[in-house]
Amino acid sequence: MKVRECLENVLPYVPGKTEQEIKEEFNLEKVAKLASNENPYGPSVKVKEILNMETNVYPDNYMNDIREKVCEKLSVDKDCVLFGNGSVEIIQMISRVFLDAKDNIITQIPSFSSYFSEAMIQGANVKTIKYNSEYNFNLDEMLPLIDDNTKIIYITNPNNPLGTFIPADILEEFIQKVPSNILIVVDEAYYEFVRDESYKSAIQFCKKYSNVCVLRTFSKAYALAALRIGYIVASKDVIKNLEKVRVPFNVSSTAQKCAIAALEDNDYMQETVSNIHDTIDYMYEKLDELNIEYIKTQANFIMVNVGKKSSEVVKRLLELGYIVRDGFPLMDTWIRVSIGTLGQMQDFIKALEEVL
Repeated sequence: MKVRECLENVLPYVPGKTEQEIKEEFNLEKVAKLASNENPYGPSVKVKEILNMETNVYPDNYMNDIREKVCEKLSVDKDCVLFGNGSVEIIQMISRVFLDAKDNIITQIPSFSSYFSEAMIQGANVKTIKYNSEYNFNLDEMLPLIDDNTKIIYITNPNNPLGTFIPADILEEFIQKVPSNILIVVDEAYYEFVRDESYKSAIQFCKKYSNVCVLRTFSKAYALAALRIGYIVASKDVIKNLEKVRVPFNVSSTAQKCAIAALEDNDYMQETVSNIHDTIDYMYEKLDELNIEYIKTQANFIMVNVGKKSSEVVKRLLELGYIVRDGFPLMDTWIRVSIGTLGQMQDFIKALEEVL
């Protein structure tokens, strides 16, 4: 059977090894998974209370209850939100709606791999801008890349994997320069972790510019990664078209109910985020002591320059029981380390020092 030619250069997503696989491979009793930017504290107790529930009925396809909660929290119209089986499914919907084979998207490099793969699956081209000396992006460098076939611009804010962000005033200046027929997708998966006061969510721009939309997820700060629920805020017209390609009942009843419970226990989420911030500060202190370069982060991970081929360091860390990420474009000596508990990171620092 012949598949579409555009799939020849698309690489499948490769998840990291599981903790159990690492334990068996290297004969370890304890492993710290610090590769997937998961919340190490788990979900709210209120979420855990929901997990025993009926499974014989289909979920609410319109997702009324969680829609009401999210729209109330963000002060947006109910017809301006759509939910997906994680943000990745929404990126897939966006690609199916807006991209043909002759089209292109523009994004940052490095950034989330699904922007690239989903565009390529549609046969579209990908144009990129690179980070600058401050490990951030000059959005105006995207403007010369725009042509008649440009349909989508993806901006990850804060960026994954760099952890840096674009201030709201700079983002709005850029939005005003982009033709209104091009969809600007601002991915705010790590919004809840931002500490810098100059950061503002782009949801305010969704209400002002019809071509701006924002992606959010419950996987990170709310610790619901296993339940797969994310959402997009956009104009009514964009949402209406995304609904055409959305798979019916795409978000489980369990995910919907747990997301509601997580939103209702905002204090717990803020507590875990605060713990992560404290642990990030610990990492800054220790990396400074070891004279290891890193990028200050507004997310729940930190990029660390190990000063040598990162794949070798990742392999050695695996042998010691620490799962981290590498393989980011333009960053051959860097690893991305998710922020675990303080105890995990204290042990990780010792392991990193030993490896280096």
